[in-house]
Amino acid sequence: MKEAEFVRLLQERAKEQKRAMEQAPFPTLFVFTIEWLSDHPWRFLIPLAFLISLILRSAIGAPYTDFVLRLFRGI
Repeated sequence: MKEAEFVRLLQERAKEQKRAMEQAPFPTLFVFTIEWLSDHPWRFLIPLAFLISLILRSAIGAPYTDFVLRLFRGI
């Protein structure tokens, strides 16, 4: 496959993907979320991990901290 054919194939697939995203129930929300997460996943994943850790720490207490310390002791 030549480079021009490959670029044309990529453009066709991008158009198909865009059409599929526009047919979704909430296209603007999904497009925004997908673009935002694909560029900056750490902006979502790090706060999410922090919140989950806080929730588990408040629900379980000190045993959660001990579990996390045992989990990462071998690293």
